[in-house]
Amino acid sequence: MSSPASPFSRSARRHVARKSFSKTAAFTLTELLTVIAIIGVLAAIIIPTVGKIRESARSSQCSSNLRQIFNLYMMDVQENRGKIFMPGDGSAYSIWMDGVATDYYGAEGKGIGQALGCPIQIELKPNILVVSAKNSRAPRTYSLNRDINRSIASPYVNSPRTLASFVSPPRTALAADGNDSDHSADYYTGIIGTGRPPETPHNGKASVLFLDGHVEAIGDQTLLNVPGTPKAGTPQAMFWFGE
Repeated sequence: MSSPASPFSRSARRHVARKSFSKTAAFTLTELLTVIAIIGVLAAIIIPTVGKIRESARSSQCSSNLRQIFNLYMMDVQENRGKIFMPGDGSAYSIWMDGVATDYYGAEGKGIGQALGCPIQIELKPNILVVSAKNSRAPRTYSLNRDINRSIASPYVNSPRTLASFVSPPRTALAADGNDSDHSADYYTGIIGTGRPPETPHNGKASVLFLDGHVEAIGDQTLLNVPGTPKAGTPQAMFWFGE
């Protein structure tokens, strides 16, 4: 026995189904605005967090670079019978760091060559890459402390010193983020010291390598920015002159 005919034809049923589906699947304006607002809130939370993570990663890379420089520096010190190298002898071009930048330029020195520059400083001043390549040197932004070969009694005279002569190597700076106050595109004359503080690209702090090999992020301008010769026995004297 055949079933009674449906009051709706097949086409009518399809129409009703489509209409019902469209009613249940559509978003109201209020719902759309709510979703957009939620996305905006999430973006406001996530984007700064991602930026901080990226900044932290680059600062960690900077510290790692300085430790590699320390290892290379100490190898040379040992070969030099314990004498530390003169950051400059009156000529801004005879700087240990620049000798390394030249020696480790190109593919053969890729590891150390990439460790001579702070990733943040290089990003802020990309012309460093261009000029360094032109001069056949690895890009360098780090600079040695000019004052570790000087004394407070004779602050403008360079004199050879041995590593053993320093009272407290963990408190004496060896190198840090460079200073390009000479406006050299590749920090070629970028020594640091009293009157030439390191730059502070890490949220107002400088990565500082000490004579014992550890690295600290320092933002204390009373240590970093000493305009003249500090008094003996002060933290500034120990930081720059090691005495």
